[in-house]
Amino acid sequence: MSINPADYLVHFSNVLLLVSYSVRDMLWLRWFAVAAAITNIPYFLVQSDVLWPPVLWATVFTGINLIQIAKLYLERRPVVLSGEEQELYDMGFHSMRPREFVSLLMTGAWRDVAAGHKMLTEGDSVTSICIPIRGTVKVHRRGQSVATLGPGNIVGTSIALSGDPSPVDATIAEPVRCMCWQVSDLRAFLDRRPELRAAVQKLVNRDLAKKVQGLVAA
Repeated sequence: MSINPADYLVHFSNVLLLVSYSVRDMLWLRWFAVAAAITNIPYFLVQSDVLWPPVLWATVFTGINLIQIAKLYLERRPVVLSGEEQELYDMGFHSMRPREFVSLLMTGAWRDVAAGHKMLTEGDSVTSICIPIRGTVKVHRRGQSVATLGPGNIVGTSIALSGDPSPVDATIAEPVRCMCWQVSDLRAFLDRRPELRAAVQKLVNRDLAKKVQGLVAA
């Protein structure tokens, strides 16, 4: 049985599809899918009756994959953090990729808070979570000083996530530069990015352990 040389294009295209199914990287999978579709197009064109519907659909799938490939390349561009972003990242966010960290920052905002400002009020609900990179925060319970929070400590996290009223007051002792998130915005962000929830929870647990260790040492 003689084989039409054009048939080799179909065989080669299907080999490329098999390879695409075996790779784990989404970028390579899409490149192999594009190559398979492009390889098939000449086969459809050289038939005695040109097979226009398969040509059309192969072109559509190729276009969709090329758009997704462009998005993947954009997502994989190196991320350059600003000085303050790098400072905060080094304080405990290494479990996140820099691009994930930047997306988390985009849901919050940098704030400069003057001394004397209350970040938490005993008995009130917690609406925001902050991490200072400079300055200190004094924590009081029923008028008694219980802790001093500095750069890298999280103000309000465990309380906010539990939904309970704050059991403490937290007042700025020295002017603070901090990253703050509205609790509602942070929850919505984590609901859309469940893969980051574990990283954020790990950061919260580590911060809580550090605070407990500080209380024991005191």
